[in-house]
Parts: sequence; C-alpha cells; structure tokens
Amino acid sequence: MIKKASLFISILIFVSFTLVNNFRELVIEKLENYRNNYPEKIYIQTDKPYYALGDDIWYSSYLVNGISHKASNTSNVVYVELINSKDSIVSKKQLCVTDLSVAGDFKLRKRWEPGNYTLRAYSNYMRNKEQDYFFQTNIPVLDTSKKNLTFNGDTSKNFEISKNSIKSNLEIGFYPEGGYLVDNIPSKIAIKVKGKNFKDDDVLEGVIKDSDNEIITTFKTYKFGLGLIKFTPETNKSYFASIIIKDDEVKYPLPKTLPSGYNLEISNNGKQIIVQLSSNTTLGLKNTFLVAHQRGNLIYENLQTQDTTSQRIRIDTKFLKDGVSNFTLFDSTGKPVCERLVYIDNPEDDVDVNISLDKSTPATRDKVTMKINLTDNINSPQYGNLSMSVTDINAINHDTKDENIKTYLLLNSDLRGKIEDPGYFFQKKGDYKRRYLLDLVMLTHGWRRFKWEELLYNTPNKNPKFKPEKGLYISGITTALKGSRKQISAATRLTIMQKNMHQESMQADANGRFRYGPYIFNDTIKAMLEARVKDFNSDHEKLNRFVDIGLNDQLKNSPPINKSIYNYIFNNIKDSTKLINYLEQTELKLKIDTEFSKTRTKLDEIVITAKNTSKEEEERNKEIREKTLYGNPNQRLDLSKNEDQRIYNVMDLINQLPTVVAFDDNISIRNQGQANILLDGQNVQVEDILFLTGDDVDFIDVLDGPRAAIFPNSANGVIAIYSRTGSFSSNQNVKRSPGITNFSVAGFYSTREFYAPNYSDEFENFSNYQDIRTTLHWEPKIVLNQASTEAEVSFYTSDVKSRYAIKIEGITHTGIPVYHLSTIEVD
Repeated sequence: MIKKASLFISILIFVSFTLVNNFRELVIEKLENYRNNYPEKIYIQTDKPYYALGDDIWYSSYLVNGISHKASNTSNVVYVELINSKDSIVSKKQLCVTDLSVAGDFKLRKRWEPGNYTLRAYSNYMRNKEQDYFFQTNIPVLDTSKKNLTFNGDTSKNFEISKNSIKSNLEIGFYPEGGYLVDNIPSKIAIKVKGKNFKDDDVLEGVIKDSDNEIITTFKTYKFGLGLIKFTPETNKSYFASIIIKDDEVKYPLPKTLPSGYNLEISNNGKQIIVQLSSNTTLGLKNTFLVAHQRGNLIYENLQTQDTTSQRIRIDTKFLKDGVSNFTLFDSTGKPVCERLVYIDNPEDDVDVNISLDKSTPATRDKVTMKINLTDNINSPQYGNLSMSVTDINAINHDTKDENIKTYLLLNSDLRGKIEDPGYFFQKKGDYKRRYLLDLVMLTHGWRRFKWEELLYNTPNKNPKFKPEKGLYISGITTALKGSRKQISAATRLTIMQKNMHQESMQADANGRFRYGPYIFNDTIKAMLEARVKDFNSDHEKLNRFVDIGLNDQLKNSPPINKSIYNYIFNNIKDSTKLINYLEQTELKLKIDTEFSKTRTKLDEIVITAKNTSKEEEERNKEIREKTLYGNPNQRLDLSKNEDQRIYNVMDLINQLPTVVAFDDNISIRNQGQANILLDGQNVQVEDILFLTGDDVDFIDVLDGPRAAIFPNSANGVIAIYSRTGSFSSNQNVKRSPGITNFSVAGFYSTREFYAPNYSDEFENFSNYQDIRTTLHWEPKIVLNQASTEAEVSFYTSDVKSRYAIKIEGITHTGIPVYHLSTIEVD
C-alpha cells in the first residue's frame, strides 16, 4: 500500500513538473507577444487645473508606448474631448502626434454651463480595451459671476471630525499580502481606511482580536488612512478589528483564513527586493512558478524543482526601471495563487529638469529669458519633449502632491482605482517614510492593466475592431448603380486638389471596400473620387461609369461616456482664496478684453472705405435673398464679413450664434431640443454637416418661432446653412455624374497660438490695455535633441506683481517622464 502511494506521488510530481515547465514556456511566450503588441498611453498637461467660462484651455498631449514609455510606433492620431457635467461632448479635436507630443486647445464658450468638465483622450487603437485605459482628468469650469462656492479640502473649515461621524461613515479594507491568509503562516495585512469625513492625516487606532475575543495585536493608521498589521493565523480561528468609539466597540471582520495554501511576502529596501515564499500544501512549493514583470517586461522568473515549503529570493534593483512591478506565484497546475505589486524606484533612472533665468526678479512688462536642459544622475545631457506653463500662484493652485506626468505614467495608469495626492510619494528622493507608505499603496491596489487569464488563454485578435491610425484616411464602398446594386470591386482614383495636385489609384476589394491614406495635413482640402466598373481606359463602354461611391464619415463616433470614472471635483484645491482671486482676476480680464475688442472693432471700421459700403451691402443682401425662401432670420452669421472664421469647423461656427448651443450630435436653440437642420434648403442630420468648415460655408441663419413655421417639423427652430457653391447634397458627397464625386476632407486640428505680448513694441507697451493674465506663458512643445541639448524660451511679464509657478512636464527619448515645479517673483 505504501509503495502504491509513493508511486502515485512520484507520478503526480512528474506530471506536475511537465505541466509547469510547459506553462513556464507559455507565460514567457505570451509576455513576449504582449510586448510586441503593446498598449498605448496618453498623458495631457494643461496650463491650469481649473478655468472659467470664456477662458482658454491650453494643453499638450503625449502619446507613448504603454510598456517602455517611448514614442509609440503604433498610432499617430489622438482624439481629445471636452465633456460637460451632463455627459455631453462639447468639443472634440483630432490631433496628429509625430514625435511624442502635440499641442491643442479648447475655447470655453461663455454660454456654456459651469460645472465639473472632463478632459478625455485616446487613440483609436486604445478603444479595443476598456475606458480605464483612456486618459481622463477633471477640469472644473467656473462662472465668474458666482464666487460663493464650496471646495473640497477648504482649509478655512478647520473642524475636528467627531467620533460619531467616524463611526457612521468609516470603511476599513483589509488586504492580505499575496491575496490570502493561510493557517500557521506569518502574514502581513495592509489596512486602508476611508470615510466621508475621514481626512488624509487622520489617525485611527485599534486592536485585532480572534474568535475567542483575545487581543492578538494592535494597529495604527498613518497618512492616507494606511496601516499594517502582522500576525500568524491559527487553525479554526477567525479574526476581527476592534475599535472603541465613545465607549462602544465597533467590529470589522478580517478575511477568512485558508487551511492550506501559499504566501508571498516581499520587502523592498531600495537596493534589493527580498521575496519570501511559503506553503503548507502537500507538495509545498515544488513545481511552483514565480514570475515578475513590469508592464509586461519580464524581470524575473523561477521554476521551483526542489521539495521545500519555503524559499527566499533576492533581486537587485540596479538594472530595473522605475514603476510598478507585478510578482505572481503559480501553483503546479498553472493557477495564480499569490500576487503582489512592488514599486521600483531606481536612482539611476532619475532625470533632472534644469532652468536658468536671465533675471532673478523681473519687473512688470519685463522680458524674461530662460534656458532649459535635462541631465541624468551622472550629469549627462538627455533629450526629449517638454511642455511648460507659467501661472500666477495667487490665482492658480499648485501642489507638488498633485498628479503629473511622472505619477500618471509610473503609478496611476498601472493601478486599479485612483491614487489621491500621488505626487506626495515623489516629493523627497530616498525618503523612507514615503517609500513605506507607497508600499502600502501597492498592497491595497490590484493590478488592472494585466489580466493573466486574458493574456494566457485568449487568442490575440490579429484583426482588432479599432485599427491603429497613422494619419487621415479616405475610405468607402463602391456599389453597382444598376440591377442588384451589390457591392463590387471597382477601379477607384483619388485626386487631391491642392496647389501641387496629387492623384493615386486602387482597386476596391471583393466587397467594394477601398481606403486611401494615411495623409497628414491640417487644412481642409478639396478632393475628387472617381470609380469605374472595369478600368479608366474603358470609358467608351456606356455602363463603365455606372458605379455609386459611398464615402465613410471622416469624424469617428466617440466612445460612450463612462460617468462612474469621473466622480471627484476640485481635487486638491485646499485654498479657496486662490479660487476667489482667480475668478475676480478672470472676470476683470474678460471685461478688459471685451472693451479692448470693441475699441479695436471701431478702429477697423474707420479704416474701411465708406464710399462703396452701402452698395456692397445691398449686393450682398441681394445675393443672400436669392438663396433663401424667407425674410429676415432671427440671427445670421455671415462669413463674408470675417475671413478669419474660415479656419473653424461648422459646429464652432454655429456656437458663435447667440442662444444656439451645438455639441456632439445635438444643436439646440434656447435649449428647446434638436433643431431642424437645412443644408442649402435640404433637410439633413447633424452627422451630414460635420465635414463642413468655414471654407465651405457662406452664411448660417437661425429661424425661431413664427419665422420657422414655414418649414415642417420645426417646433424647435431651424438652423439653415448655405454653402459657398450652393450645391451640397444631404451628405458630404457632391454628386456630379455616375462614377464621380467631389467632397471636402477636414485635416488635423491646428492649435491656436497662445497670445504672448511683445512689450518691446512701442505701441503695445504704451497701450492702455491692462495685462492681468493668470497664465503668463504657455509653451506647448520644447524639443531637446542631440543638435540642441538646451532650449531657450522668452516671454514678457504682465502688469501683476506676484509669484509665478513654472511647471515643466515631459518625457525623454528613452521613456523617462520628468516633472519640475519652481517659482519666479515679479516685482
């Protein structure tokens, strides 16, 4: 009988070893595939953390390889969206990233509603994963006329939390290291305390008791409600945390213990990671497999072949990169039984941002020149892309504990849930207290980027639904114009009508699909697409042109809004005085800008020759009357009067009309609901006009009330758009004859230039315009490379004497995120 049992165990061990060895090869293979098909990450730096209606959001978007944090070779196109508090996309930009970063901006319309807006960014390829992979941050948008606001963390409300409020709102989470408590194996349990009135610096004390009501150990939480307890669970016992509040005992049960299992204990002293593995199972640790990786990069693997119940491993961190690493222990069947996150902070990865100013204390309206460079831990120059904002500290809140590009790429983007005040852990290099608390953060957050079941057992999708985009594409379908009207493989030819005309051809596939591109351009261009049943040499045959061309929408539909992600407001704004200062300063600036704009308009009118004005206006009115079937509209936007408006898309143009709001797929007049839309007199849908720009539009009329009554289905009013040619159909194609169509192609968004006054100019310096900018300067792209290891940036100070924050963020060409915050005094 003993011999049979021994034989059975030997066979079991042999089979287990074979399975685990094959499993080891599977893990290594899948990790390599993951690296080759890496996810992407996006980070956006904005010039300010909050704004007011009428203000501008200036930003720089970084698109990187999600593993190495170097420039992504997968995509070049980024979509950035501004979402209001009602979960509607009020503005969307399509940007092209050619070297790590690209600049963008949003104009906050005065007629929009204030509230908690969200800035969301993603590539088309990122849409194959959950929205947790998107970049998203809250942007509070304020109304300058409302200053009685309530802010989270307002230090003016220094009140003590009552014991009763703690009792009623307290939540305590217990997180065993590795995942489980196992009988008779020493264990560590991280504690995370949360509560409506529980603040980051509050302390909670209590004891751990067993099912016999015996005290096992005490515990105490520290900053962020984090704490740690250590004890060895005993067989047939359960445990709970006991807290005494106003002489009442409040109990919180700990996770149940397992009679047998595995334990993974890790300590990180900065130079070494020490791993302690334990098991009380029948096989112990034999045939277990330990793997450690960082964002998919394998950093350690070990297949245990010895018959042992414990193992100690040391890993040198000298050659590891900064960021979150994942340690997973698999049992002999390939099941993950323990998991632990560890943060690596390698001093050799440190890169410093160095700035030098030509003036230590500049005066108002004074020119400031700064030089910027990057150096590593041995003072060697580094290269990369940076973006910089200079903002008034008395009006704009800045805190080194806030999220920045370094904390996002190395921490928040790789963890489940959001870490508040992530910058705290990076404020002091080599600080033991912060390293200890960061390790508790690792213990209380699960891995979200990496799902072993999905990685190991799901077949990689070689044809993802959302394709990577290298540029703009012109695509569509060719269909037989007669008979069955089925999709056919037609010959197609695209002509781009630029100064240097471009032409290329391709054959549509068997399903009639064709796609030209990728193209990279910023302006809207005119194009013509032709199709033939056979080829372009057979036009003598009557039916050769009988092809219908259907073009796909250029502007992709946005992903649905996931409201649960955006659940916090005014994050880390702990001084309401700064917000009040910002609102007052912004309100005054908007008034000054309005008055200055009126003055400038009057000067422009003086310059215009008055002799022919009335005649020109009459000719223009006659031209408009010939296009319209009604009298005067309620409102009109005439683009012939302002050529600068040609750069805007149609939604931005419509938003310039008072009482009209256009966003996402909705256009409403006085918030009455979806208005009836006409394009050259024809009823169309919102998606049918999105391709239009100021180059295409002649004028836009708004008809409301009785004026709209002549049109059917116009209870919510009419938006009547008239093109310059007057020949647009109800979609973006302009049909001329079978087998040919003309259309416009909207290019990538070209960001507006940040207004930077030049006070060396005598007129600008002595003008009566009061300069009270809260953003003194915005530099969206500073490029450092081998040819130019140092950048020089110049700007002029304003009329406000204050301290200004210089915030610089960016990424080196080797994938190291950098962050810098310093100040300059203007006297």
